[in-house]
Amino acid sequence: MPLEQLMTIRFLSSLLLLSATLALSACGGGGSGGQLATGDVAVVFTDGPTDQYERILISMDRMTLIGPGGQEDLYNGPEVTFDLLEMSDWADLAFNTKVLAGQYNKIRIYLTKVVLVDTDDPQNNQQLRQLPANGKIDLNPRGPFEVSPDYTTVIKLDMDAKRSFQVVETGNGKLKLRPIIFVDVYQGSIVLPDRLVRVFGTVEPESFENADTSDPSDDSFRLCNLEFISQASGPSLGGPDDCVRVYTDGETSVFDDTGAEVDFSAVTENEPLTAVGFLVDTDDSDAFLGLNGVVLELGDRQPDDADGWSTIQGVVESDPAACLVTPADQCFDFGPDSGDPTVTTRMQAGTRVFRADGIELNQSDVSMDDSGSVDGLPVNTELNAALLVLSTDLGSGIVSGTLDSVTDAAPYTVLNVLTDAGGQVNVCVDPDTSIVRVLVDDEVVTIFDILDPGVLKQGSLVEAFGDADTPPAGCDMVADQVIVEPPLL
Repeated sequence: MPLEQLMTIRFLSSLLLLSATLALSACGGGGSGGQLATGDVAVVFTDGPTDQYERILISMDRMTLIGPGGQEDLYNGPEVTFDLLEMSDWADLAFNTKVLAGQYNKIRIYLTKVVLVDTDDPQNNQQLRQLPANGKIDLNPRGPFEVSPDYTTVIKLDMDAKRSFQVVETGNGKLKLRPIIFVDVYQGSIVLPDRLVRVFGTVEPESFENADTSDPSDDSFRLCNLEFISQASGPSLGGPDDCVRVYTDGETSVFDDTGAEVDFSAVTENEPLTAVGFLVDTDDSDAFLGLNGVVLELGDRQPDDADGWSTIQGVVESDPAACLVTPADQCFDFGPDSGDPTVTTRMQAGTRVFRADGIELNQSDVSMDDSGSVDGLPVNTELNAALLVLSTDLGSGIVSGTLDSVTDAAPYTVLNVLTDAGGQVNVCVDPDTSIVRVLVDDEVVTIFDILDPGVLKQGSLVEAFGDADTPPAGCDMVADQVIVEPPLL
């Protein structure tokens, strides 16, 4: 199973809840016979958990990629809508598209609407009709990135709806949107080690191969006719030629369309299948990416099939150790965030457990009051679980206020923040801290990454998220994320 990483380019940026779909259209030719060279761009979306909303529906109708050579449409067509919260604790592969090879430094997105569904009152949909700058967003990463015909460029859009997506009530009772999305770009031999990715499609005939390893249990196949799992409406984002090669080994768990654990021989041609694992590069010329499979779920998914596989967010409401079942199984009561009735959820011997940051756990690590997501299939009155992903928290603290000063105290830069509550807090940042600056005017929302916190201006509005439990000397918090807006005038 290929898993080395040759080059990773990380840049952080924020973006107005954009993007369900960087793509869908192929541009240019193949680089021979006088045609311009193109490169593959794959986009995955992910989100952190939130208990405030049951659904966050994001719609857009255009996205462009901008570089020194001009502007190119990545998508320009009918409105596409996706549910951001379908991706809590996971990442979904949204699409793959070809664009002209070359250097790019800006993405422009056109949002059309945002609809919120309240967890406590799912019938109370709130549409944000007035979007900042009428939904036009310019995303400026820390530096340009290159799209090459030699490898697939993977863009991961990661938004924590609970923290980065903020909706505040204004004085006139309307809602105001200020979302933030952090972006990672991976190039070369591609690995996204910090997030499980879901891919749904159809097993391509005659694509089975034994992997080139000494282990006879290592197999692979192509998954084609891919569908964006979290898409709620709009045109299909995948084409019939878009394929991912799925790699498996003796550790990969396989579950059939009844929710029972089976072996790899049950995987058959022309059948629908959800593969969950980690994205990697591939040598398959007929696939734009590979996926090291952790779990394979045979059969359809909801909502197309009401009895198919689904991903449910919620909370563990009972102690799994107290579940009296067969020796190979454990179970627990799971309360969905959607308000649906609590369901007994059963773990079989092959049910895998991960944290949302990609760390694998044991079934014994599942405890009462854990929040997370279950990939499961309804069987009678129970839910057969193939995979559990437990939510992780970026940090325990939140600081909001005005920047008073910036000082260097290696290995940290210290932001002294005058808090909204009237106190002073030393927020420490390091090279791993994600810092973004948001500028809004009537024409466009422009979002920048910040490499050097020393350029921050006194009086800027600051929101910081991080660890305030056991900070080092001189720090009241070590920040994971910092959001900065212009000083108040």
